[in-house]
Amino acid sequence: MLRRFLDFQLSFFEKGKPLQRFRPLVSAADAFCYEVPLNTKRAPFIRDAVDIKRWMVLVVIALLPAILMAIWNTGLQKMVYGSGDAELMKSYLMASDSFKGYFSFVFEDQRYLTILKYGSLAFFPVMIISYAVGGLCEGIIASIRGHEIAEGFLVTGILYPLALPPTIPYWMVALGVAFGVIVGKELFGGTGMNILNPALTARAFLFFTFPGKMTGDIWAGTNPTQISQSLQKMNSVAGLNELDGFSQATPLQGINSAIDGIKQIHVEAIATNSLGAKVPHYDLIQSNFETWNAAGDHGAKLGSLTIDQMRAFVTGPMENGGLGLLPGNFVTAHNSAESIFGLGKFTDGNLFWGNILGSMGETSVIACLLGAFFLIYSGVGAWRTMVAYGIGAFVTAYLFQFFATHVGVDGGAWNPARYSMPAYRQFLMGGLAFGLVFMATEPVSSPGMRGALWIYGIFIGVVTIMIRLVNPAYPEGVMLAILFGNVFAPLIDHYVVRNYRRRVIRGRAPA
Repeated sequence: MLRRFLDFQLSFFEKGKPLQRFRPLVSAADAFCYEVPLNTKRAPFIRDAVDIKRWMVLVVIALLPAILMAIWNTGLQKMVYGSGDAELMKSYLMASDSFKGYFSFVFEDQRYLTILKYGSLAFFPVMIISYAVGGLCEGIIASIRGHEIAEGFLVTGILYPLALPPTIPYWMVALGVAFGVIVGKELFGGTGMNILNPALTARAFLFFTFPGKMTGDIWAGTNPTQISQSLQKMNSVAGLNELDGFSQATPLQGINSAIDGIKQIHVEAIATNSLGAKVPHYDLIQSNFETWNAAGDHGAKLGSLTIDQMRAFVTGPMENGGLGLLPGNFVTAHNSAESIFGLGKFTDGNLFWGNILGSMGETSVIACLLGAFFLIYSGVGAWRTMVAYGIGAFVTAYLFQFFATHVGVDGGAWNPARYSMPAYRQFLMGGLAFGLVFMATEPVSSPGMRGALWIYGIFIGVVTIMIRLVNPAYPEGVMLAILFGNVFAPLIDHYVVRNYRRRVIRGRAPA
């Protein structure tokens, strides 16, 4: 019945009919429900039951955990940060310390219904706009060129909203996806011809055109003004200051705000209240602290300092045993200590499960891992790219960490704090896991040769960490690193193929 209905509709758009020009718009519905009615006319000829549509559907299935977490976490953060209730916020932060407390919190008073409602209202409108505007752009260009609408946008249309913050205005969503489709893909000839990932191209356009909206201080809810007023109300009612107050800081913001004037010894001294002697330069900190404590007769004890005592010690003159941090940088140093050592709401558990602020689909590492396992099992995802990306990022981050904590004055104690971030935590923060699994493995904009995939993955892994740590102007390096890798992908493929041909000629590889 459906087949007959679609055939009837297509009959109005056949060649020679007045509506012929708009046939791609109608045939898209046919292609969505059935196989594309095309026969291959020239090589290569491949006999396979998996066409592009089914390939893309498998990627969408792999994205389901990230989509569900996007709805859930976005709704949870909006409910808490937008409530204006300081007691609710305190209960949430305390509950986040354990699974039992977390689930008790979300199921108390049927809060999960409110969470799902808020999350759906935040995510689905952005997704619908992405598909509607992007699909319309593809349809118009397909009608002008007279070719069929490709299925590639099925994945681009869902990747794009997952990479956006929940506070993004709807008109900006439409503008970004239109740019990504037209400039990032159709300008190069359409699906299969683009050299840049269309979803990342759309996000990069928004990032550089409207940086205040893409890297702002508000990451919860859909109305930044409302959330800001809610935070002010909660902090005012609870009588909290700038340091103790509830904020919208993300872990990457904590790292990037750590300017060169904030040294490792500063953040380690702040972390002693939670970690004690586990910080790397504890002996040096203790030596300075004893001098400072005796000089000022503070009667304080390292490891259990009040905020005022900690501020006085860390910002005190070095000749009196203090650590010489500029007083105006103390709050930033405190936030950096939480990000680097996983304190407060930035614990490894919260970052791994996705109980943090950030772009809607990028916060949960476990959701990305589930998607990665499905992509690798189904043979759709390029596991070489994933592994190589992970190796490149980890080795680079570890080298920064090693030299920052071992090389320099007093064993690196006076090196910039952001370089000392534990390498494994780079994978828990920001969109590295999401980019590694879903963005870097996009088959069109990445290399095709197996050897090239290893070079490509390692390359973007290195660039990601370099941008994160060396260029503090950008809080996230994943997007720029992958786009940079896309540009070099054809060149990498070219040299890998040329090297392979040389090996064949010399008899060192099978022809």
